[in-house]
Amino acid sequence: MYERSRILVDPKVQWAIAGRLVGHWTLFLVCLISISTMVRVMFTAGDQPFFQSAWTSLRAQTPLLFVMLMLLPVFLRDSLKLSNRFAGPMYRLRTALRALSQDQPIGPIKFRTGDFWMEAADDFNIVLGQLETLKAENERLRAQVGMQAEPSEIQSV
Repeated sequence: MYERSRILVDPKVQWAIAGRLVGHWTLFLVCLISISTMVRVMFTAGDQPFFQSAWTSLRAQTPLLFVMLMLLPVFLRDSLKLSNRFAGPMYRLRTALRALSQDQPIGPIKFRTGDFWMEAADDFNIVLGQLETLKAENERLRAQVGMQAEPSEIQSV
């Protein structure tokens, strides 16, 4: 199978995941800087006034903040790429179901290697095969009834 060229397959779902990730990342960063600052303040207690110690300790966290800000886009991109493994299959399944509901022709669906929910594609394809068999049988029966009945009788069937 070929690689997905889009990062966002299902934007509504994937942006919700990205938003949650940014929220958790922010909470983690605030906790990390707070704990590190408090530890530094406790170790410098008595050597300098509290507010000066707190300010110095907070400024010492600048490299950590910089590294974390640089990592955020990496985390987001990786999470969005991972989410393609379940958002992509569900998007494909939804579009196939929509096409079926609108009586448009559709073939079996295939997910990419590594996608989640491969069984959903297999189950869909089984149901699609059964539906096509039933449609063919329905057409065959209509044709049989059509040959045996008058045109006015076919309308009532």
